[in-house]
Amino acid sequence: MLEVGSQPIPGHRLSKRLGAGAFGEVWEAHDPDGKRVALKFIDCRAASPSLIRSEIRVLRGLSELHHPHFIRMYGVHATTHYIVLSMERADGNLEDLRRVYLEETGRNIPPDHLLELLEQAAEGLDYLAELKLPDVNPSSRGLQHCDIKPSNLLLLGNCLKIADFGLCVGTSWQTHRNGWRGTPPYAAPELFKGQAAVGTDQFALCITFLRLCAGDRPFWNNLPTDAPPSGLPIDLTKLREREMPILARALHPHPDSRWPSCRAFIHALREISQSCRPPLSLRPRTLRPILRQSTAPARA
Repeated sequence: MLEVGSQPIPGHRLSKRLGAGAFGEVWEAHDPDGKRVALKFIDCRAASPSLIRSEIRVLRGLSELHHPHFIRMYGVHATTHYIVLSMERADGNLEDLRRVYLEETGRNIPPDHLLELLEQAAEGLDYLAELKLPDVNPSSRGLQHCDIKPSNLLLLGNCLKIADFGLCVGTSWQTHRNGWRGTPPYAAPELFKGQAAVGTDQFALCITFLRLCAGDRPFWNNLPTDAPPSGLPIDLTKLREREMPILARALHPHPDSRWPSCRAFIHALREISQSCRPPLSLRPRTLRPILRQSTAPARA
């Protein structure tokens, strides 16, 4: 049983439950040296073996690269019921940051601050899109994360880290026998056909941008959560006119018609944005202690 004070793997004492999802739980723990780490417990009885193998394989490959915008994995452990991933402990995620902004300013994350952070995500995603790992995708042009959303974009200080690579696939693969992977409304249309493409993560990054800086306002009500969408998840008429062409291109139903890279998309948004950088007093206080005190549950 997972509980505060227990040591499900030797030398790692659990200190706080951070969240739970369909396949397990995420806990904060202290390792034998006293360092804070995050332990992701993947329930082997509930998760598919292929999902577990995929996440371990991809994380092991990425951990050797030490990319500054990928969450770092320290090790893989096994217990009776769980595969346990030991990872870097972040301070929170972008949804947590949005909540802090709402509590302190009454507004969502300002576009200029959000784009500073999403530019880091774009750098990591573009790197992933060109990456070939010998034991992961030797015959594929690159990889797509396939589950980009606010809860999978973590903050460690002012550095953004991409997490949860369990659905990561090569762009030449069929992603799932029975159709889509990912999380509506972030999942791109091609995922519902079982195929990732260059630009799949760009679609999700665009939806993430809209969710974090505009909240629910541009999204259609009663979006389906268990079926392919009948159209775009957002109402384009509710977007700011100067941003509409940029966002509409990132959300194009055909991946080849989107921006050539995630960075190109974010740079276009930054150029068109006329919002000024808010004074420091209008930004939340130091994020690290605030996010540690109010971390929302994240998908495991």
